Amino acid sequence: MKLISTNEAKCRDCYKCIRSCPVKSICIKSGHSKAQLYAKVIEESCIQDGLCTTVCPQKAKVVVNHVDDVKQLLFENVVPVLASVAPSFPAMLPLSNPAVFPSLLKQLGFSHIGQTSVGAELICDEHRRVSPRGPLISSACPVVVNLVERHYPHLIPYLSPLVSPMVAHGRLLKSQFPGSAVVFIGPCIAKKGEALGGAVDYVLGFKEVWEWIGQEKIDVNKFSPSKFDGYQPGPARLFPIEGGQLRATSLSTDLTDKEVQTVTGISNCIKLFENFATAVPSRRPLFMELMACNGGCLGGPYGVSDKDIYAKKTVLLDYYSLQDTGTRDSMPQPPLPAADLYRSYLDRKAVVPQPTEEQIKAILALTDKFSPGDELNCGACGFNSCREKAVAVFQGNAESQMCIPYMRKRAESISNLVLRALPDGVIIFDEDLIIQEINLAAKKMFDCTRQVIGEKIDVLVNPSEFARVFQEMKTIKVDASKLFNGKITRQILFPLENSAVAIFTDITNELKQQEELLLVKTETIDRAQEVIKKQMTVAQVIAGLLGETTAETKVQLSRLIKLMKD
Repeated sequence: MKLISTNEAKCRDCYKCIRSCPVKSICIKSGHSKAQLYAKVIEESCIQDGLCTTVCPQKAKVVVNHVDDVKQLLFENVVPVLASVAPSFPAMLPLSNPAVFPSLLKQLGFSHIGQTSVGAELICDEHRRVSPRGPLISSACPVVVNLVERHYPHLIPYLSPLVSPMVAHGRLLKSQFPGSAVVFIGPCIAKKGEALGGAVDYVLGFKEVWEWIGQEKIDVNKFSPSKFDGYQPGPARLFPIEGGQLRATSLSTDLTDKEVQTVTGISNCIKLFENFATAVPSRRPLFMELMACNGGCLGGPYGVSDKDIYAKKTVLLDYYSLQDTGTRDSMPQPPLPAADLYRSYLDRKAVVPQPTEEQIKAILALTDKFSPGDELNCGACGFNSCREKAVAVFQGNAESQMCIPYMRKRAESISNLVLRALPDGVIIFDEDLIIQEINLAAKKMFDCTRQVIGEKIDVLVNPSEFARVFQEMKTIKVDASKLFNGKITRQILFPLENSAVAIFTDITNELKQQEELLLVKTETIDRAQEVIKKQMTVAQVIAGLLGETTAETKVQLSRLIKLMKD
């Protein structure tokens, strides 16, 4: 199942996910309607940082959710279900006392609540024992590992050969509780794709667990603080913050020390990788603590707390200080075979076709970019440059119509074509009744022989009704209005943002035809009345003979008159 998928119905092709994706691992595809586009994650190059899920305004990005699977495990009660909780939890959950979290997990049904930082401590101990030659890139962050394997595979030799704390702790729990199921709970989406050799069965985000607690209607205020089960680690609980791994590994935490480097934020990690090859070997740090999220794991996408990074760091340090003042027991650190702490890496960089210069130019030409000066590189489409988008179009990951300036220009062009082709006159004017636009039909209707754009509308027509549009902010209809040149028009006026539109229909000929028809009706009626008068005169003379006939004639002629009037 895909880690991150897109709800096509919700996606509005705003390209915000492309703009946020540091490796542009989002492609734009046509939905059921060819006119409707939607964003889709490119699995082969995705580094699973989850930024696209947090920035999507429509919440169209869907992360695979295993809460129901974990609930089923707990319901079946066939195997013990163990929790491995990331050390960032105190700062990532809206709990007044973070120490109640183990109690909440016990309430949900977990039989053992352990700390992932136990695995972090095992990793740090192994680092100290082996003392590998630098430079070395930390492998604790799965996003950083994905970034190296999928985009900078030439840096694989510099990745630490050790597994992440999550995997180390998962393997430890599996060795301690054979046949158990391990569920990691943390702030990271990429952890869902990091299951190595079945060390962890399921990964849940803090946000998912918090929603689960809400669904169960658990009152968090009724629970008392409790300790985690098993071994209580020390400085390894500071892994989520900048410099935390350095301290736990007993390396220098001096920010001016050239031997170590701490980098957080995926864009900063990318810059380091891009400059790594050209850097003088002797100037490279021996150990690089890299974390993809800004501020370390405290900036993870699966947190619940709305505090800023600095407030979260304070909460974490306060919790660490409280737990480290005589509360740790003397339980020895559990052992784990050294072989379970090591891993290998693969070159997973996707091989994609690259366009020639001529092909790039042809794609750029589709959006009226024929020279470098036409390339705005505005980034509205989500890509860093027009050429980068052209390459994506060639590779089938973008559509040419994603160019916002071009589509706007095209829309305006089509609007102008429609405006010019309309048989009715159209005038667009602003709140000051200044003419902003006038089409050809209107110019002919008003007998315009000069440029009137920029002038008051009263040069063409009585402005009283036009001012009323802005006063009432509603559509106004005028059945008949006489222009200065004598033409009669039917008018429709309506507001449009800070402007208004007037549509004029020339009804001069229509009214003339109505007058002619009325004249015919009047003449017909007059002649019918003359016939009646003559018939009545004759009737008086020969009333005895034709009385009955005259009456019938009068009835028929009266009907004729009524019919003509109708």
